[in-house]
Amino acid sequence: MSIPDVLRLVREMGPEWLAWRALYEAELRSGLLSRRFRPQPIERLLARSLGVEPPDLNHYLFEKWEKAGSHFFLDRDLSHYREVVFNPDRVLEVANAALEGRFLFFSRWWGDLGNPPDWLLNPVDGVRYPGDIHWSLIPDLSPELGDVKYVWEASRFPHVYYFVRAYALTGDERYAEGFWNHVDSWVKANPPELGPNWRCGQEIAIRSFAWIFGLYAFRGCRATTPERVALLLKYLWYNAWHIEMNHWYALRCIRNNHSLSEAAGMFTIGTLFPFFKESARWRQKGFNHLVRETMWQVYPDGTYMQHSTNYSRLVVQLFTWCLRVAQLNGLEFPDTLRERLQGLLRFLRSLQDERTGRVPNYGSNDGALVFPLSSCDYLDYRPSLNALGMALDGKRLYEPGPWDEEAEWFCRPEIRRVAGSTGFTSDIPGDSPAVKTEESGTVFPVGGYYVLRGRDSFAMIRCGRYRHRPSQADMLHLDLWYNGYNVLIDPGTYSYNPRRGWVNYFAGTSAHNTVTVDGCDQMKKGSRFVWSNWAQGKVLEFGPRGSTLVFVGEHSGYRPVIHRRFVAQREDAFLIIDDLFGDQGEHEYILHWLVGDLELTPNASGALITLGEDRLLLRAGCTQKAVGTWARGEENPRRGWQAPYYGEMLPAWSYQMLVRAGGSVRFFTFLEPVSGHQEPLPLCPDEVSGILRVWGLGHLGPIGSEALARKPGGPLALQR
Repeated sequence: MSIPDVLRLVREMGPEWLAWRALYEAELRSGLLSRRFRPQPIERLLARSLGVEPPDLNHYLFEKWEKAGSHFFLDRDLSHYREVVFNPDRVLEVANAALEGRFLFFSRWWGDLGNPPDWLLNPVDGVRYPGDIHWSLIPDLSPELGDVKYVWEASRFPHVYYFVRAYALTGDERYAEGFWNHVDSWVKANPPELGPNWRCGQEIAIRSFAWIFGLYAFRGCRATTPERVALLLKYLWYNAWHIEMNHWYALRCIRNNHSLSEAAGMFTIGTLFPFFKESARWRQKGFNHLVRETMWQVYPDGTYMQHSTNYSRLVVQLFTWCLRVAQLNGLEFPDTLRERLQGLLRFLRSLQDERTGRVPNYGSNDGALVFPLSSCDYLDYRPSLNALGMALDGKRLYEPGPWDEEAEWFCRPEIRRVAGSTGFTSDIPGDSPAVKTEESGTVFPVGGYYVLRGRDSFAMIRCGRYRHRPSQADMLHLDLWYNGYNVLIDPGTYSYNPRRGWVNYFAGTSAHNTVTVDGCDQMKKGSRFVWSNWAQGKVLEFGPRGSTLVFVGEHSGYRPVIHRRFVAQREDAFLIIDDLFGDQGEHEYILHWLVGDLELTPNASGALITLGEDRLLLRAGCTQKAVGTWARGEENPRRGWQAPYYGEMLPAWSYQMLVRAGGSVRFFTFLEPVSGHQEPLPLCPDEVSGILRVWGLGHLGPIGSEALARKPGGPLALQR
């Protein structure tokens, strides 16, 4: 790394972050981490902590757990949940497959780990991670071993939630036995501090949640013996100990959803198992970090620092869990934190498609669905948002539907009444949904998100100043939805450690709905998760002009070239004008639209897109001689791919309009619903001027002027 790159990194990430990161690397390379976390028998450590002789430890732990005064949110009689489990055939399919060692990875595709499961196997590449060396010696991003998340996913134990749901449906003890067999085999395959499954504190915390869920769900089953309970309690204690010992790394070097997950793990174990000597400290430390980190990570407008809708949902699920654990054990999070969570809900709901429950697949998407307690699709956010809404104030967010199941598992009314809560006195299907304000335009200025809504459509535009580390080079990206279809899409993530050279494709500028200059990204790519020379956006206007909603914003990631984007929405039609200006030299400009894998009739000027019984016409044009092309699922060059689910790459339609020219360039794009078959014709400046006049927006101004923007404190800068 060059000196200018280092200085830029210090300026953007801060000297404190750089110092902590350097300290961690020094500890890692010197072997200090492996000495601090040296493999030791858990039983001996815990017996010493509790002041109990090792032969008496199992009896001590089981007795203490039986008499603990803490409360968990599950009803002891799981048959009470039978009526709310939606799509029971699918639940039983996933649960039965897991009994045989076939696991549902990332809520989407199957991976076979064998029976008993090989917890160290990467099923995608058929490579087995080493289980006999210290975790600090195993790289996160090994080209030989493949994506470590393919190993971590099954070790999160997401199948436990299917076991519990299947048991609620059938009362079949096989699912309880399967849970305990998997815990036993995992413990044997993963000695303390050895192998990849000890490398990440977040993974340890998420695994702990699943184990705790299974422990309380199956507590009355024949398979739940005192010896098995004691074994699980030993590992839960050690999990919290490990997390606490290395939590500074998540707090200082990562400081994102990892630090929240680890804090939630400490808080949960410290609260539910008060008989551990460290429990009071873990509970308080976890609680304090949850509050401080949330107030720092969730911006005042409800947007999330990682600029990822999926990581925002992860925060939603973590706090649904933590709120319920707190409420049932006499603890309350401060109102300021609850207000931030309400803001997070408002943000995600503003991006939500009402028909499908989906939101733009924006930002990093690592496939996380920590609590799969619904049969809705992974991309449907209604189950998680509804559950947090219920946990916060006992109000549903939607009309009754299959998305209610997750809220039922977390917030059954009789449990809340036992806890002394008020305002939740009837079954979920009888409650009235919270009212959602329908607004044509919604702004989240701190995070930099702008939402324009029509009658059957909406668009999200990303434009703002990065305060924290970005994950994708996609300033001015536009996501567009119509009648439940994601028409202009975000490509997603696919994998954090993909093979075949796909590392930079999904996070790069060229895959997003924006303009690329000279084939470069808007920012400079550093290591796998680091960008430097951040492209900062600036909004020039957002709001109504008569009956038309207008957005104008720009970024200077290609300086001296400036990219300014104008978006106007009227009813369900959208006009987008992209200006590239600021340098008279010759450049290659590519306007790109990534369209979902829909039925379409393309040509060089756009496409007629068929959406069920509806049709949407996409047309494009340019002030310079341009070439428009379509591609779908091409590998050389890489074009036309999407990854709505982690680890799965699917084709999509990629439209590019390419211009090589000196001076300024202006692109036009127009999308409108149409009836019947219409061929896309080139969009010319005169026609665009006509649309602007009809919409009450005046005429086109010169490229690079603020002719399409409202000047601060002044009248509209429009030529009339």
